[in-house]
Amino acid sequence: MFLAFLLFTFMYRTNEYETRVALPPTAIVFTGDFDRIHLGLELLVSEQVERVFITGVNGDAGLKTDRFAKQFGLNPDQASWITSGKIVLAPDAHTTFENALEAACWLDNQRQPDAVTLITSPEHMARASIALQRGIAPVNVFRLAAGDPKNHDRFKIDLVEFSKFTATWVVTLLPRALWPGNKPRICENR
Repeated sequence: MFLAFLLFTFMYRTNEYETRVALPPTAIVFTGDFDRIHLGLELLVSEQVERVFITGVNGDAGLKTDRFAKQFGLNPDQASWITSGKIVLAPDAHTTFENALEAACWLDNQRQPDAVTLITSPEHMARASIALQRGIAPVNVFRLAAGDPKNHDRFKIDLVEFSKFTATWVVTLLPRALWPGNKPRICENR
């Protein structure tokens, strides 16, 4: 019975949010594939969101904060969004848990939104969304997958990803201070 519950939760969390409704003004991007960042920037440029928090902007993800604007072809006005806080580059996360913690600590220091939009890959969505949701509760998490949805069959269960989701589901029942990984610098201000 418990396995069926976890499987249902896993499959539910792979679904995207209905995008015909307006997105929350804050988007949170968990780095990995660059198409996630491109989607976040597209939403910002098209004014579908007001700000984008990108967690995990570091060498492990193939990113450097000082070259970010050039790497993603931002014009000078768009590059100024980094200094104005419209684009926030957080460099410390290397894992899904650290992504969620970095985002949660940043949100703790902001005017608390009712909801945020999580941008990640379809394969990563289930565990990323449970980690973020539990890290920032009671804030709602809208899920938006980057990449071509035609390449993802949500009814095909990836056992490795399901195992990671299950572990994440269990670990995130613990207080944030007990989650594995290094504490991001952004959390030290708390």
